[in-house]
Amino acid sequence: MYNSYSKIEELVSELPPLPSYLKGAEEYYAHIPKHHSDYTNPETLPEHIALVNHYFKTLVATHQLDKVIDQLISGYLQENNIENSKIGEFIKQLFANTIVFHDFGKINENFQANQLKMNNPVFLGREITDSPISTRHSSLGAFIYLSKHLNDIYTQFKLQETPELIVSCFLLSYTIFKHHGRRFDDDYAHTICFSEDLAGREAQELRDFLKRYVDSYQFSVNPKLYQMIANPVIFETPAYKQRINSFSLYALCKLNFSLLTASDYLATNEYMNRLQVKDFGVLDSQRINEIYDYVTQNEWLNEHEGKKNYNLGTFQNIDDYIFLNPKAESSANLNILRKEMAIEVVRNIRKNSHQNLFYIEAPTGGGKTNLSMLAAVELLKSHSGSINKVFYVFPFTTLVTQTYKSIQETLGIKDDEIIELHSKAGFKVNEDDLYGGKKLNYINNLFVNYPFCLLTHIRFFDLLKTNEKGTNYLLHRLANSIVVIDELQSYNPQHWDKVVYFIKQYADKFNIKFILMSATLPKLDKLDILKEQAKGFEYLIPKAKENYFQNPNFCNRVTFNFDLFERKDLTLDELANTIIQESKMYALKDFGAAKPINSVYAIVEFIFKKSASEFYQIIQHTDFFDEIFVLSGTILEHRRKYIINFLKNKANRQKKVLLITTQVVEAGVDIDMDLGFKDRSLIDSDEQLAGRINRNVNKKGCKLFLFNYNKEAIIYGKDKRLEITRNKIGKGQYQEILQTKDFDLLYDLVINDRNEWNTKKMAVGFSEYENKIKALKFQSVHDDFKLIEQNNISSFVPVNIPVEVDGVVDGQKEKIFSKMELDFLSQNHVFPNKYNEISGEKVFDIYLDLIHNRREFIQQKTYEKILQGIMSKYIFSLFASNKIEDQIVHFSDEEKSQFGYKYVQLWDKFYDIETGMKDTDFNSNETQFL
Repeated sequence: MYNSYSKIEELVSELPPLPSYLKGAEEYYAHIPKHHSDYTNPETLPEHIALVNHYFKTLVATHQLDKVIDQLISGYLQENNIENSKIGEFIKQLFANTIVFHDFGKINENFQANQLKMNNPVFLGREITDSPISTRHSSLGAFIYLSKHLNDIYTQFKLQETPELIVSCFLLSYTIFKHHGRRFDDDYAHTICFSEDLAGREAQELRDFLKRYVDSYQFSVNPKLYQMIANPVIFETPAYKQRINSFSLYALCKLNFSLLTASDYLATNEYMNRLQVKDFGVLDSQRINEIYDYVTQNEWLNEHEGKKNYNLGTFQNIDDYIFLNPKAESSANLNILRKEMAIEVVRNIRKNSHQNLFYIEAPTGGGKTNLSMLAAVELLKSHSGSINKVFYVFPFTTLVTQTYKSIQETLGIKDDEIIELHSKAGFKVNEDDLYGGKKLNYINNLFVNYPFCLLTHIRFFDLLKTNEKGTNYLLHRLANSIVVIDELQSYNPQHWDKVVYFIKQYADKFNIKFILMSATLPKLDKLDILKEQAKGFEYLIPKAKENYFQNPNFCNRVTFNFDLFERKDLTLDELANTIIQESKMYALKDFGAAKPINSVYAIVEFIFKKSASEFYQIIQHTDFFDEIFVLSGTILEHRRKYIINFLKNKANRQKKVLLITTQVVEAGVDIDMDLGFKDRSLIDSDEQLAGRINRNVNKKGCKLFLFNYNKEAIIYGKDKRLEITRNKIGKGQYQEILQTKDFDLLYDLVINDRNEWNTKKMAVGFSEYENKIKALKFQSVHDDFKLIEQNNISSFVPVNIPVEVDGVVDGQKEKIFSKMELDFLSQNHVFPNKYNEISGEKVFDIYLDLIHNRREFIQQKTYEKILQGIMSKYIFSLFASNKIEDQIVHFSDEEKSQFGYKYVQLWDKFYDIETGMKDTDFNSNETQFL
């Protein structure tokens, strides 16, 4: 339980207006127009403070943050055994007043008079030449805040008995110090002690100078309290140190920083651009009911395309449905099982909607994304608007892009209600006129003012742990939301304890409903760091393993062949012969439209791109397959879409096709193959590829052959799953795990290993990381938790890319460039050529022009974001290494490569649009290209 304190609305509204206590308040400017010719009057300090307060109150009300703030304050006090609600009430006031006081330092005469700041004629000639704060205002604002509130603590409480108030006052002042900085640091005390302003001066000299500004606000401060300010001894006292040991305090500081910087930005934007932001992208009760009715009552998702709403049947008889759990293998029975999983999910959400942590463990082909959507709409419905946003979190951008349309279609979401948040997504436009609505579009993109947001694991966990101001803007949006996290096992187990710790803490303190889902789901609640916590995860399909994973419709979809599993002398020639022979035999089978006779879809996956390239060189000279495609991390997006669409186009199903790939295809690529051949790596990775085979159980005899070719340790050497598989899991158990889908046999060993590691005295375990969080080491918390640690080189290939490629139906096209992107290009005098292609060379020229000829701020940022989406179509990544950098320079224009991308001028020397990097000609170590 937590205490409820006064609402932010009340605390801020009850404060007296600034002119009532700041002498000459209307003389001070907060902002001036961007251009001298602008007819807008300067914004006075009272006007700005009032506008910031307005946005602060609005954000808190919109995202229902009062309870979150109260819970964080109560949590901090409980951790210090404080039961006095008056102390909590005062900390809430401290929290609110950082926003109110943040710009009080703008009364600095030097800031007002400086031509590059306010250029305020009232203060010309009143500058103080030897001022220790020069033209700065943030530290002065913090000094005024500290002076006022330390005095309030002194007059209302006993200083010696309320170290929690002193700690809170100093730490919340840090957000004022940093509201124009880029990030929070580890050494916050350095900043709070005014080290930059001291610069060789005595602290007393600085205090004596700054006190005059406190007098301007007519604040009465006991003179002896000034000695506490700019005094590093305060931070060394045991009473102070003992009170900085709290996740609640860490999160309270981050939330305060998020709200202060967001409110300040929105208020400044309103003045500078005459643009009021009213819609913050949340769902109200009415819209939630509309979405719920769409999902539960609509017959069609898209009648024009013949897409039925199969969820309708789930809800029509959900209360009295009798489970059948059919065992006979058929596509009809597969759909029954999918429906039964959906019914289980909905029923269990309804029973446990008050909980915050959920698992959806469902077999590959079971429709996990659909199950998660049903869980999400049930949670939205049951909480009647108190939960008002949904975040979908995926390991890779390909999954984000692929799921975007599915979510929009299944839930009936409008274009202005959903956004993709990743580097390839480009710029989200809500207005028909991009340039007329560009300023509002920019704000909505920056603050993600959309109720449905799709983003990557890396981007999401950055929100939870970041010390960067630009990323932390969004932290307040996470409160009272649903977060669906897919394929969490994609990352190294060394971070699993950090992952589940953040999930648990934010679920409790920000009222976030987390849904973790996968076909190979590690039970992270088995980590010891959660054993002392209260309620764990609710299993929305409690007997998934027995009822679904081991049902023949799922476990018999694909059989695993281990004939090549332990071979160390396997050659690519022998592998090619095996694939051709197996494909020839399977081509003779006839399963109707699902797989006509004399057709076969085969896939072979390698760990390294170089091996895939070498294999392509061998098999391309054979004559069995009608089409041979290569899909790797160096294939550009338009080619990738063409290949996927080709494989999904039913008109091509009579052909013999081989897809040569690396592990990019495991990332949820929605294809259905007949046969698979995979270079063994991690067990759960092997299962992911199996999920691309016989997805709809409409064929027989589908196999996945596991072989041993590349040295998987080069990629996975630091992953405990590989080490444990090698040392503790033999071939028989490996086969058992894949066939029975009992991945807990592996994950329990991995989690036990992590638990043992965290108890070793000399090991750098989770407790050291948690201590950094509680000690407010903001930079280290961010830096010490990286889901992906290698650095990449972004290579820009100036090829011509088609405006559209063939779609999944004959005669239909899929757009590669959106209308908005084509409009942007045409405005910059770039048009499709006679083959309907866009020149990469001309696109990069726009990029260079944007760098060298900067526009007005919002126009510049908007153009950068639009161009980022366009340029991503021409970019692939390489692992950064000295060897690669030394070699790629011979193919690059180094002058053009100074601006964030390696411009591969001579791309045709080592790149092919259909096969990607010609790494056989590039003299590279095979680990460089995945």
